[in-house]
Amino acid sequence: MTTPGSAIIQRRALAALAAFVLSGLASGTLCAGTLPFGIAGSPIDLSVNGSESILPGGKVFEESQPLFGTLPVPKQSAHLLHLSGTGVNGSGRSTNISDAFASSLAESDGNGGVGVSQLIFGLPSATDPAASRQMVATSLWTQTFVNNGSNSVQVTLHLHIPSLQVQLLGVAPRRDSPSATETAEARATVQSSITHPDLTIVAGGQFDFGLHEFERQIPSGTDLINLADVKALGQTGAVVSHVDFNGDDFNPAFTISSVSTDVKLGTLQPGDTLSYVYTLMALGTTHGFEHGYDAFLGDPFGADVVGDNLGVTVSLAVASQTPLPAALPLFAAGLGALGLLGRYRKRKAASFA
Repeated sequence: MTTPGSAIIQRRALAALAAFVLSGLASGTLCAGTLPFGIAGSPIDLSVNGSESILPGGKVFEESQPLFGTLPVPKQSAHLLHLSGTGVNGSGRSTNISDAFASSLAESDGNGGVGVSQLIFGLPSATDPAASRQMVATSLWTQTFVNNGSNSVQVTLHLHIPSLQVQLLGVAPRRDSPSATETAEARATVQSSITHPDLTIVAGGQFDFGLHEFERQIPSGTDLINLADVKALGQTGAVVSHVDFNGDDFNPAFTISSVSTDVKLGTLQPGDTLSYVYTLMALGTTHGFEHGYDAFLGDPFGADVVGDNLGVTVSLAVASQTPLPAALPLFAAGLGALGLLGRYRKRKAASFA
């Protein structure tokens, strides 16, 4: 049985242990601001996913590879490469891969990328000539923050979004019947939520960035003029001023260079918990017959490293406060001690229920 006096001693001991471990992180410009204003962050969970489907019809391949509780140092990586038995790689990238593919990479320092490429010369399905085929690649980073302090704070996520490309392959200038199944899409999204101490949940900051390329068909006599078009997704227009086009109407590609932006995840009151998910996604569909697509966001094979990813800034929720870096790549160590303290508090609360 634990007495009130021993409970206080244990609580202080756990708090002291957590403070000791966290203080060891302070170096350079971080000093006491490693976790400003009592904000504690968890290690990062990673996940890479790939799938291939016949539409309609269902999945022909699906796989996920998660990594939980990763730290930036030593760097941990999750990589998934799916090679399709239908179609070839027509993207001009990854020339050592001849088969159609879906590839996802997520690394614990925030680097990563996704890519899909599929050019089909025959049927996408052996049983349904009208079907199309789709491949999807995703990489995800997930993290949680808890406001253990006494101040309301603003949490902002800094992103360095890697370069993006979407391309359709074999766009016929005219068609004699409607057929607009070729698509290519690459996007980066942030979704976040805030959980209050009473367990109510509200939406936090959201962000959507990317391009969706598709065929647009215009009636012209007995035929249809067939053109490639592109749609900017979400807040893309607020982040970039233009999209580059390769000038090839038969294999039209649209690209955006790498960009940086800040996403306000929300204001945390004392006791609040904030979670975010950062996702990179590439996908495409084709009905075959010498048509295809490719879509890339970053490098899904790790040759081109994108830094300055997933930086977190914490500031007091007042206009006059200068934000301090929360040092996302460094604050994960020592959270085990904080977890012990949290579990102890939960047990104590339960004993008084």
